[in-house]
Amino acid sequence: MIDLDRVSRSFGTRDGTLAALRDIDLRIAENQFVAVIGRSGCGKSTLLRLMAGLLAPTGGTVTIDGTPVHEPRRDVVLMHQLPALLPWRTVLGNVMLPVEIRRLPRAEYRARAVELLDAVGLAGFHQRHPYELSGGMQQRVALCRALIQRPRVLLMDEPFSALDALTREELAAQLQEMHMSAPATTVFVTHSIPEAVLLADRVVVLSARPGRVRRVLDVGIPRPRSFGHNAHVADVAGCVAELHDLLLRD
Repeated sequence: MIDLDRVSRSFGTRDGTLAALRDIDLRIAENQFVAVIGRSGCGKSTLLRLMAGLLAPTGGTVTIDGTPVHEPRRDVVLMHQLPALLPWRTVLGNVMLPVEIRRLPRAEYRARAVELLDAVGLAGFHQRHPYELSGGMQQRVALCRALIQRPRVLLMDEPFSALDALTREELAAQLQEMHMSAPATTVFVTHSIPEAVLLADRVVVLSARPGRVRRVLDVGIPRPRSFGHNAHVADVAGCVAELHDLLLRD
């Protein structure tokens, strides 16, 4: 589905050239959920922007379904850390914005928007405005907006990092449920090791800058997963500990 072949990206600076990523080789299968972790500045967000077609690699190639990525694609959605909702539009209006921009059938997608909002606990808030919502509720709206078009590829750049721990865990659990019921190829950048283990089929560990693929860990834990007491709590803890030790040795 997504193939990165010896992908590198550098940026020009006043002092010369800064290498953000170097020789990234990565294969992501269709409908797979991949988390990307690593120290700050290792190029995680740059990696997403390359997949989204917002940046061009300075070396190597990025392809989706065998087609080189040179610009944004309609079937690829990038969700940022901040919700970036339009304050003058209602919750439902914000979710419907991509539908209006692309002139898709309003009635069909309005029903889907309502279904998504209800699924993330926002029933009864459809006509509220962003200033009436908490940060976690705003990010739920942004998640629904990202999913409204049923993207084939969902790129998520630390979408829950600005939230409190409990809200973050609740949103991660909801995202897991949505992926189980309607999977999309998902690349999720996070600083949280437990979050990566909770969500991902595979966890890609990047080295310090310039980012390279240091390790790819398969998370073979049955879903649904949680941090609470369940049959798989020991397996979750073991994966978290392994990734924690790996990052400390970087």
